[in-house]
Amino acid sequence: MNRKTILSVLIIIFLTITLLVVNNNSSVINIDNSVNNWITSHQSPSVSNFMLSITKICDNLQTLIIFIVFGLFLFIKNKSYFKTFVVSCLSSILITEALKYIILRARPDNLIEYGPSFPSFHAMMATVFLCSCIILLAPLMKNVFSKNIFVLASSISFPLVAFSRIYLSVHWASDVIAGIILGLICFMFAGS
Repeated sequence: MNRKTILSVLIIIFLTITLLVVNNNSSVINIDNSVNNWITSHQSPSVSNFMLSITKICDNLQTLIIFIVFGLFLFIKNKSYFKTFVVSCLSSILITEALKYIILRARPDNLIEYGPSFPSFHAMMATVFLCSCIILLAPLMKNVFSKNIFVLASSISFPLVAFSRIYLSVHWASDVIAGIILGLICFMFAGS
């Protein structure tokens, strides 16, 4: 499959999920509730504390710090990669925030976060950062060992951020899936 086909498929999937959420589709609601109930019934204090730490990776201040560090590195090393990174980050932030306040989906009951739920900002940014780490930053690293550790750490930490949003009951599973897909769309679009 070529890049345009993959991008088209991702857009169709994202739009489908969005329409299902907007229309309060009973299948999506049932899946979201089932996932949320199963996870909350299996939570433990130690895992919850770990997930709280993980989810902070893509909080506003941390996102800004990562954005600046990645951006400076890419600006110095490869201006084309820098443009891809900046466009993917900014477009995904703008689209996510706009959709949140257009759709106004309620979050699961939680005591941690408030405000609209769909799509997940954390999952979207984690996806953009993961793609940036693997596709943009890693190829610029000269030391193979450091590159492998960087890719491994990114491949573990950023997906955990997305999962932490469901685990902590601050997002529905469909919010997180939509955030991941939106992050992929914005990254692929910026890189084309």
